[in-house]
Amino acid sequence: MNESLLQEIYSEIKKIREKLELLEELIIPAEKVSKEELHEIRKLKEESLKGEHVDWEELKRELGV
Repeated sequence: MNESLLQEIYSEIKKIREKLELLEELIIPAEKVSKEELHEIRKLKEESLKGEHVDWEELKRELGV
């Protein structure tokens, strides 16, 4: 394959990927998270990275899942 053909294929793939990402945004709605929820999630992430215990049932209740 020559360089020109590879460039054309790559350009088409990029266009298709962009269209797929736009479709994904339309199909899958973005989740709105409050500042408090984001703070709690970050706190729990830090705890888990430190190896601290996180009670899954409690976490689900707090997040309203």
